[in-house]
Amino acid sequence: MNGSLRPSVGQVADRALVLYALVRRATIELALESFEYDPARIQQAESARSETDRWLERESLQAAVSETERRLLDADSGSWPRGAVNDTVWRKEGLAVLLWSLQHTPSLPPMGEESEMPVLDAVITRYGSVASFRSNGEPRDLQEVEEAWLEADAWFAAAEGRGGEDATVAAISAERFRALSWLRDASASPP
Repeated sequence: MNGSLRPSVGQVADRALVLYALVRRATIELALESFEYDPARIQQAESARSETDRWLERESLQAAVSETERRLLDADSGSWPRGAVNDTVWRKEGLAVLLWSLQHTPSLPPMGEESEMPVLDAVITRYGSVASFRSNGEPRDLQEVEEAWLEADAWFAAAEGRGGEDATVAAISAERFRALSWLRDASASPP
């Protein structure tokens, strides 16, 4: 580390909440595909989309949403390109890192194991409110962040461009590396 400025606890918490909303939306997009874009399911998804928009506004999270994320969140349900769905689903790994960095979870899953969305959902919702979630985060020691970053970097370098199980490891490590890089230096691209 070169003494770069780390994001604040509040910035990390808000970023985690935005990732949570995005991953949930991507999961809905996947479900719509599996239901062959049934009109009744699209209507349910549109209701969920409206609620997410109100939630982001109510919790003052709009500033933490990037322009690309805003376009995805504003898009009609069932309209996301498949690549956007796939990329966004993997962002749960960045969410897991942010929750870990705030000490909401004791550890990250091993590099070859995906983070489980029901577990991440429970971590965020267990506090009962966004205000409580934000106030209960404590920054993890910088040395732990650095060690996790080095591990993610090594795994990503070893698995990048490979197929099969290695492709899963590459996706996990890439998202974790991105999140950890931002935790080390707030000027890096956020997860």
